[in-house]
Amino acid sequence: MTQRFDLAIVGGGPAGAAAAWQAAQTGARVVVLDKAEFPRDKPCGDGLTARAVSYLQKMGLGEELNKFHRVDGVKVFSPSEWDLSFPTRPGMPDHGYVARRPELDTILLRHAGSAGAEIREGAEVIGPVQDTRGRVTGVTLKGGETVSADAVIAADGAYSPIKRAMKMDSEYNGYSAIAIRAEMPANRPDSNMLEIYLKLAFEGDQLPGYGWVFPFGGGQINIGLGYVNSYKKWQQINATQFMGQFMETLPREWDLPKIDDLKKAKGVRAWRLPMGFTAWPPWRPGVLFTGDSLGAGKPASGAGISKALESGLAAGECAMAALQNGGPDDFTNYAQRMEAAWGREYKRGRYFHKLLGQPKLANAGIKLIDNARFRDVVLKSMYKKAQGPQHKF
Repeated sequence: MTQRFDLAIVGGGPAGAAAAWQAAQTGARVVVLDKAEFPRDKPCGDGLTARAVSYLQKMGLGEELNKFHRVDGVKVFSPSEWDLSFPTRPGMPDHGYVARRPELDTILLRHAGSAGAEIREGAEVIGPVQDTRGRVTGVTLKGGETVSADAVIAADGAYSPIKRAMKMDSEYNGYSAIAIRAEMPANRPDSNMLEIYLKLAFEGDQLPGYGWVFPFGGGQINIGLGYVNSYKKWQQINATQFMGQFMETLPREWDLPKIDDLKKAKGVRAWRLPMGFTAWPPWRPGVLFTGDSLGAGKPASGAGISKALESGLAAGECAMAALQNGGPDDFTNYAQRMEAAWGREYKRGRYFHKLLGQPKLANAGIKLIDNARFRDVVLKSMYKKAQGPQHKF
């Protein structure tokens, strides 16, 4: 059995749903294939930055976000305590949210469906279909069904079956982070701030990473931590035990559950986060890579949802533009879009990824950040850059 579409999208997470919504705006025949049945859980910090909110607003989901817990900035412990508000940028929101992924991803996928995309849940893609020249012309599902398409967007995650089947490699493939998190009740007032803890040590080494506490509201929080694999002893870290140690540093009056109890209840989830373009160039004839299959995670922070949305929207737009003009053999327009948006930032991020893997340098970096005078200079520069040039009329 074979069906044909203009665009087949593998993966119904934020990247895939955004790509489907964008492409469906053109009237194209679009299908989204995902092996899961939604709502489904996805290990994540669950934080939506102001930039992520801006993309969701662009998609017409601003009102839907009001059901989630709003946050107005970030409280950083380095280990001194300081607040960081979201930059004020023209036409951009000044707040974020904490949104459980089962709810957020279902909203996004249903939104793509309402725009005209066909949504097929429980449809596991095992690999691409390629013609004699190697161009991707569709995908094969578990069970043997083939779905044909003029182009395919691989939004199928860090362990992308499409990327693996095509034996794709990139000089940036080694850049990734390991993260772990759990949702739990906490005996503390609901906060309107994301909390980041920079002092994260393993056997005396300052790690290139951080811990977090994100509030869901209603007395529930998301606690987690992440660290990058440039640290030479990263494979020696038992992430679950390490997270338990991090939780023990948090205020005792919060009355947090024990890590062993969370583990027994299967409430602890770990995952790998590829960062800094692990598929480059981000396309091959007939296929574009987006979200985690692209390695869209931000190298500095690991932030993934805003990058998934941005790359998904770009992939959907660029795929349809190419199909309407030159055809599916060349998606250079997508590579140019991603390079212009993230190229310089990700090059710099990969450099710091390597640098901060050295504990001495990571520790020196923490000391600099913890210095109020140095921090104020850096933050002032960041805010000025975020606000852009000031024009007088």
